[in-house]
Amino acid sequence: MRIRSRIAPIALTAVMLGGGMAAATAATASADAPKAGAQIQSCYGSAKNYKAEGNGTTAIWPAGTAWARTTSNCADINIKVNYNRHVKICYRHGCGDYQYAKAGQWKVLDDRVPNGWEFYLEFSGGNDGTGKVAY
Repeated sequence: MRIRSRIAPIALTAVMLGGGMAAATAATASADAPKAGAQIQSCYGSAKNYKAEGNGTTAIWPAGTAWARTTSNCADINIKVNYNRHVKICYRHGCGDYQYAKAGQWKVLDDRVPNGWEFYLEFSGGNDGTGKVAY
């Protein structure tokens, strides 16, 4: 009869090699610890496609009078533009400065943003713009 162990294989090896219970506990804890890369992947995995609509001098997303609202998916607001653009983030209390976003690369527009903050993105130039946004 085979007995299943709840101890991770690394921890079991440490115990068998004389590492004792402390080594088994440490190995199990490190195996279960979340990785920073997984959090980033989760944030970008929740990214939405956007289409900024131009009005002749700027382009705005979301369109019209709508606001986007930060979520618990990300601790910051990130954008990946399809074409090089200057973009700034605007909250109810005001806008930041334009930042350069390079095509095909994620750009953090603001970090450590609380959940539930309303914002919109403003792009310089009147052309429509497309890409992804994660927040």
